[in-house]
Parts: sequence; C-alpha cells; structure tokens
Amino acid sequence: MKGGSNKLKYYWESSGLWDDIGGQRDNRKVVGGVKNEINKKDDQLFARAYVTQIATKGKLILWGAKINSLIDKGQLWRLATSSILHANIGHLMVNSYSLNSIGPAVEGICGPKRFLAVYIASAIASSAMSYRFCKAPAVGASGAIFGLVGSFTVFILRHRSLNEAGWQDLQHIAQVIVLNLVIGTLTKGIDNWGHLGGLLGGAAISWFVGPAWEFVHGTGTKPVFVDRAPIRLLFHRQRILK
Repeated sequence: MKGGSNKLKYYWESSGLWDDIGGQRDNRKVVGGVKNEINKKDDQLFARAYVTQIATKGKLILWGAKINSLIDKGQLWRLATSSILHANIGHLMVNSYSLNSIGPAVEGICGPKRFLAVYIASAIASSAMSYRFCKAPAVGASGAIFGLVGSFTVFILRHRSLNEAGWQDLQHIAQVIVLNLVIGTLTKGIDNWGHLGGLLGGAAISWFVGPAWEFVHGTGTKPVFVDRAPIRLLFHRQRILK
C-alpha cells in the first residue's frame, strides 16, 4: 500500500531510524532509548576472554573451541563458546572492528533483546554448520557477525519501500558477502562454512523475531504501525508504534 509506505517512511525519518537504514547511518544516534549496550558488552567480552586465554596459557581456548571430536562426546557448549574466543590478537582486532561496523546499526533497528537473540542464534548456527561440514577446529566471532549482516539484509528487504537506496544497500551487502567468501576460499585457516551458517542463521532468526513494521492507519498527523513479526503473531502479541 503506497500511502502506508509513505507514512511509514515519515515515521522512520522523524524517529531517527532513517539514518541507520539510509545514506547517513549515523551510529551515534540513540534509537528508541537504545545506546548499543549489547554491542559494547560483546566487545568487552571478547577482550576479557582473550586476556583470560593468555592468562590460562591456552587452556581456555582448548576448553571452548569448536572441536568436532569433543562435541561428539557431548561437549555441546563449544557450539556457543567458540564464538567468544580468538586465535590471536589480529583475529580479535579484525572481528572487533567488524562488530563495531555492523553491530550498532543492527542493535539500533532491532533493540537489545532481539539483537542478543540474533547474535547468539547466529553464533550457534555458525558453529553447527562448521561442525557438520568442516573437520578443523575453529574459534572466532566472524560467524555471529555474518549473522548480523544477514539480519540487516532481512530488515532492508522487509522495509525496502521506505528507503530509495534499499537496493543499493543490498547490492553493497551482497558484494561484501561474496568478497569475504571468496577470500575465505582462497585463504587457509578461514572457516567459510561457519560464515555461511552464521549468515543464514542470522537471516532466519531475524525473519522470525523481527522487526517487521506494517502501516495500519493514521491518527491525526501521526501514523500507526504494528510489528507483524512471526514471533508476535505466534504468541498473539503485537507491538504498536504511534
């Protein structure tokens, strides 16, 4: 409904979310009271985990890495813990930079609870696909970060009528994904299966938990929107914005 799309576009512009999905992407904006708290805590968790890895002389990484033979023996926690560990300082810095590049925008449009759900689900999906298709041990947050890219892609697809540059955003995202997968294929030690699993997991959970804003009607000068995410319909709970 074209009229609804125009009013929804007005909402995004007036709320400040437009800058996160449009051309400026000012990640310093506070959207709906969200201050990218989860994203910052993830960064701190990475750093603390790496310091602990050094302090324990590698024992932590042996305890938490994705090692297929140990997962076969029932150590299922490795599907989650491997995403907070890193092989070296360079690995940590690259993933921290990547997280800070995409994380604030995703947390801004999803909110902290959904961001956390997307991140954890992406991390586990990444490890699960790596476990299925890659025998080598693995650590790193890149799979979860690919999941955030998948989440952002779903958001753009759902709300592409709001943003004239939406298809350009999708083309840029596609180029980044393809480039990273090509680099991963040509470079030893990079787990492309983990990246792909995280990407698909992030897209799937984001489709389920939303947000999926839909214009309903207007009251005076203010449009009214309902979050039609499947999880809300499943539990018969809808979030309304006025």
